[in-house]
This record gives sequence, C-alpha cells and structure tokens, in this order.
Amino acid sequence: MGCIYSRDKKLNSQSVKESVEPAKTYSWDKKERVNPADFTIENLHGGEAGRLPGTIAGQQFIVQNCRDSCIYLLDHINTITIDDCSGCTIFVGPTTGSVFLRDCEGCVLAAACGQLRTRDCNKLDLLLLCQTQPVIEASTKIRVGCLQASYPQLLDQFESAGLSVFNNKWADVYDFTPVDGETNWTILTSHLTHAFTLPQDGEFSSVGVSVSPQGSMVPYTLGRPALTSGHNATLVLILPHPQHHQTAHQFIEALTSRVPDVEIQLSREVKLDEPDAKRILGEVWSGLSNTGMTVVALLCVGPGVSQACTLIAHEKNIGQTSSSPPLVYVTPETSEGAGQVSAFLACPAVTSL
Repeated sequence: MGCIYSRDKKLNSQSVKESVEPAKTYSWDKKERVNPADFTIENLHGGEAGRLPGTIAGQQFIVQNCRDSCIYLLDHINTITIDDCSGCTIFVGPTTGSVFLRDCEGCVLAAACGQLRTRDCNKLDLLLLCQTQPVIEASTKIRVGCLQASYPQLLDQFESAGLSVFNNKWADVYDFTPVDGETNWTILTSHLTHAFTLPQDGEFSSVGVSVSPQGSMVPYTLGRPALTSGHNATLVLILPHPQHHQTAHQFIEALTSRVPDVEIQLSREVKLDEPDAKRILGEVWSGLSNTGMTVVALLCVGPGVSQACTLIAHEKNIGQTSSSPPLVYVTPETSEGAGQVSAFLACPAVTSL
C-alpha cells in the first residue's frame, strides 16, 4: 500500500507541474509566414503588373517567364531574380542586394541595387544605380546608362534598402567572359526616357513614376573613367550638417539649371578619415570632426565650372560665421585645388567603392 500511494503521489505531482509550465516558444515561431506567390510575377504575356509602395517591404522577389510586359516593383527589395523574360520593361525599386537577370532578351531594365548581374542575356538596356561594379557573364549587346527616376516614396525606400543615391558605379562594368575582338557592352550616351514605358494602369500610374532627368532623385553622372588631372575639374564637397543630402540635391539642381554645359562626372558619399580629410580640405579641416566625417562629393566638369560652383557654394554658405566651417566647400581653380581633386580621387574611401 505504501509503495502504491507514493507512486500515485509522484504521478499527481508531475501532472500538476506539467499543467503549470507554459509551452516553449522560439523566435521562428513568431516570424510572420510569407506567401511566395505575393512576391512572384510569372507567366505574364502582355499587359502590366507590379507591386505598389509598401507591399514588398524588403522581401525577396522573383520575376520569371514573362513576355512583352511592363512590370513595376515600386518598393524596396532584399534581392530579386529575373529569369527567362523577353521584350519586357521592368522597373525595380531600391534593392539591398543583387538584381540577377538570367536568360533574358530584348528587355529594358531600370534598377537601383547593391549589385547587378546578368548571365546568358542578349540585347538589354540597363538604366542603373549600382553601388558596386555591374557584372555581365555570357551576355551580349548590353547597353548601360545612368538611372534617372523619381516618385514620392523613392528616397525613403533608398534609406530602407541601405543605398545612397550618390554612390553609383553604373558604367564600371566588369565582363566576366570577354571575347577577343568583340565588345559585349556599351555606354548609352543619351537618356532613354522615350524607350522606357511608364505605367498606364490606374493604380501604378497614380504613384507618379518618372524616369526623366528633370526632378530625378538620382544624380546624372557621366560615368566615364575618373580624370587623372584636377586641372580639368572642380570638386564640390557637401560637408556634414543635418540637411546635407538636401543641400546636395539643391546644389545639383542649381548647377544644372544655370550652366547647362557643366556636368557631374561622378558623385560619391563617403566617410573620410582624418588624414584624407586634412589632405583634401587643408585649412577648412579645422573646426570639423577629428574622427572622420561623411561627405557628399561631386566632381564637376565643363566650361566655367569653377566659377559656377563657387558662386552657388557662396549662396549656400551665407549665414555661416567665420569661425564655423562652411556647408559647401569648392576646390579653388589653382594648382592647390588640382592637388585636392587628385587626392580625393586617390583616397581609399573613394577607390574602395
């Protein structure tokens, strides 16, 4: 009897304990389940499809087996693959990782991304903002140009994707499979506004997408190799302050509207360490952070470039005291200024991008 009673008591105690202890939960149990169909467009033959701002929210996306269609992905994305598409116009919003095209032909792509790759593609027009070298492999008749784009949510999407509109290596294409005596890619020398079909459907057209240089949130850069001599260019540095991005956009708008012949060869947003900042800025360095600083840099070229940039910088710096650093710094039209341009182009923060 004693043994049976002890056993029953132990069992009862165990059952009470089990009923009191809550079930264990794990982080993956709380993760919202994703329906792959919500992030896939496939087998579209003609017509228009896409996703509106706020409907992708950094997920991965797939486009495949589409023909003669217009596809607009107007949100920030993690990565995207585009497979077996022909005759399509595709807009891809700011993408943190890679945009990867495979087995595509006769398409026009406008995309902002961390990385661009093509494989087994033919006759593509690529309008790009790409933070790293675009890479083509086993691809022919590829034309690349600088992305021009705007719609109200675009800048916020760039921030969500971790991309800078000022870091664009669109023309620094790396051909993984070059062919002797042949050129697999060329640079577009003019805007392709007429070649990119804008949304016609009500819900997509209402977003207000534009690929025109006017109002573009991505600066248009020439994309040619950087100059080796600072005598032919003026470097504009937007120094750290709360609205430095806004100041950079305003400077570009003023420059391009007032002096049409002046162009931006390259733009960069980089963090300069103390030695590089001192070498480039000289005396202007005093009063700035001694731990390095993030600047927006514009390398401008064209007739009258130095005078035009200096005048606009003066307007932006009005209100700054003599003891405080300027908001905008322009290299002088002297041998010292030429050295500053060369120092900027050679500094690791720029060459490592």
